[in-house]
Amino acid sequence: MTKSKTVIVTVTDAALKDIQSVAKKLAAKGLKVEQVLPVTGVITGSCPEGKKSALNSVEGVDSVEDEVQVQLPPKDSEIQ
Repeated sequence: MTKSKTVIVTVTDAALKDIQSVAKKLAAKGLKVEQVLPVTGVITGSCPEGKKSALNSVEGVDSVEDEVQVQLPPKDSEIQ
């Protein structure tokens, strides 16, 4: 079974007005769409690792990046 990765898709300025259409095209290429954020031009979702390049080929997509998680240390930890 192929492992899925969470990705952040940035939509081009020209495609902002059609972001829902871009999301549908991404879904057809294998993205499980989780959120469509029209104000920021971002679509989040997950897809198998091998499908990321196919998502880049969708018209209106500016970039496809892996999600990065950041965690701050507890407030009572020593400053490093």
